[in-house]
Amino acid sequence: MKPGDTIWVRSFKADGSVHRWWQTTVESATPECIVTWTPAGTPVFHNPERFPHAVYDQPWAIRSYYWPGRRHDLLEVYQPDGRLHELYINISSPVEVNDDEVRFIDHELDVVQSAGEAAQIVDQDEFAEAAAKYGYTDAFVRQGYELAESLLALVSGWQPLGMRADV
Repeated sequence: MKPGDTIWVRSFKADGSVHRWWQTTVESATPECIVTWTPAGTPVFHNPERFPHAVYDQPWAIRSYYWPGRRHDLLEVYQPDGRLHELYINISSPVEVNDDEVRFIDHELDVVQSAGEAAQIVDQDEFAEAAAKYGYTDAFVRQGYELAESLLALVSGWQPLGMRADV
């Protein structure tokens, strides 16, 4: 995997079923972190068994950071005019990176910092539903919340790179 490569990102549910997937371009790649750029208008595919519209065009431009083995990724989400919309962290299974793919299980708990606002843990109701549906242990749920709490500082101190000049 190298800058300029087109790769797939695949998100799964805890039962192994596919959740959503899309193609993106690698901006940088090291063993420690894969950074991708997904322009606005990119088709995002959803499991048609769960979503009425199986494909939609992403309205924002997104720079994503994937750290192999970590249980989260981070997204810089930009409005079409280049302004930062939000920073978004997904709590997930350890991120897996293959030759042409990044994959993870989305555990439904997220950390979000909308532009100009404080970071917060969100989607706690979805995380509770996933815990019941997929049988997350109390220890796993506790670890998810501990990870989310620890990531509040990361997102609060994050310095976004800004919109790419070539888009």
